[in-house]
Amino acid sequence: MIFESGMHFDFEKAQVVGPPAVAVAILGTILPLVVGTLLTVLFGRPLMPDGIAAGTALAPTSVGIALRLLGEAGVLQENFGQAIITAAFVDDILSLVLFNVLFSLGGTFDAFKTIFAPLIGIGFMGFACVLAVKFWPKFLRDYLLARVPAKAEGAKISAQDEALFLFMFALLFIYATITHFLGTHLWGCFIAGMSFACLDPPHHAHHVWVKQTKRWTSWMIRIFFTGTVAFSIPLQQLLSIDAFWKGSIMGIFACIGTKVICAPFMGKPKWVIGWAMVGRAEFAYLIAQMALSSGMMDEGTFSVVIWALLYATVFAPFAFRFLLNRYVASEGLGEGAAGTGFSDSDSSIYEENNKHEIRKDQDLEGIDVAGAIKSKATEYGQSSPGGDEKALDAKAVRNLDENKGKGGLLCCLFFKKVVVN
Repeated sequence: MIFESGMHFDFEKAQVVGPPAVAVAILGTILPLVVGTLLTVLFGRPLMPDGIAAGTALAPTSVGIALRLLGEAGVLQENFGQAIITAAFVDDILSLVLFNVLFSLGGTFDAFKTIFAPLIGIGFMGFACVLAVKFWPKFLRDYLLARVPAKAEGAKISAQDEALFLFMFALLFIYATITHFLGTHLWGCFIAGMSFACLDPPHHAHHVWVKQTKRWTSWMIRIFFTGTVAFSIPLQQLLSIDAFWKGSIMGIFACIGTKVICAPFMGKPKWVIGWAMVGRAEFAYLIAQMALSSGMMDEGTFSVVIWALLYATVFAPFAFRFLLNRYVASEGLGEGAAGTGFSDSDSSIYEENNKHEIRKDQDLEGIDVAGAIKSKATEYGQSSPGGDEKALDAKAVRNLDENKGKGGLLCCLFFKKVVVN
């Protein structure tokens, strides 16, 4: 999950939108942290660790919702779309840093874990970003993948893709191990994903990873979050009036309101950008669950945080879609690509499937339709020497010319219709 998020990071977009997107990300991380912490204290819980843990759980933004809806609207490459994606990714990075610092504070004070480990982690991330842009693309293209022997023609997955997948898995393991000793392995997972964001063709590495892991990860994520977050929710506390009203206040003000107002300097699309930052996903729930299991918040605070996250999870997609569509319509954006249902991350998969369909259509062009019709008609006793056979033959050839190149499904229907008649 975190690894895939890193693979979506676009360094070129980050350069285009620059400081404004970073400012949105900083505000979108700090405001929920501060307001969530203050509300937790007002609800009668201590500042440390309950308040900080609750605020940290409210900080992360889910980029998946924004990616999908921006792709459907065809505005992913617009400046405000780039700002949303870049801000969401920077927000994720800052949230990972907060996550690292939070769990470094558990137990007795340790200067290395609390201060130096996060600083080393930030330095390591900067070094890894340089490798992602300058080193890994060239190394993989010119040295590693270029020396992989090709497989026999017709293989489902090429030898180069297999080598790329194994390398991605190895780098994921190495980076996760390094950052594990700096606080959390999740940081390394994100950095490892970023390492493949600049490979050519765009999104091919993501396609290779998803193709090999999608079925496994989709079920493992469900099982994982069922066995951790879902089973850890205290239903009696969650369904209490106290948890509901406190969670509602925290959800409206700390979880939603702080994100909505994090882009006041972004001009007309400021509300679109703000609501795009509201979305929450698994990472936020995971922080809350880990804080609960580590004794950094009690069940009451955990229930309040879950209610707050549910508010954002439920309402953010609807509000963002409404504001996005209204803004796109008012500005006349998204012509041609709107409504396709595909984001950039899906483009390589779509193109590959489309090429496969074209190949199937080309294969069908060489079929002797007229000959097949005559043989079938004779087999079932529907043809006789003379005019009937010639008429059927002429009709078949005429229909073949009319329907040539229209696809296999139409051709199959044509066969069925002729045989039945």
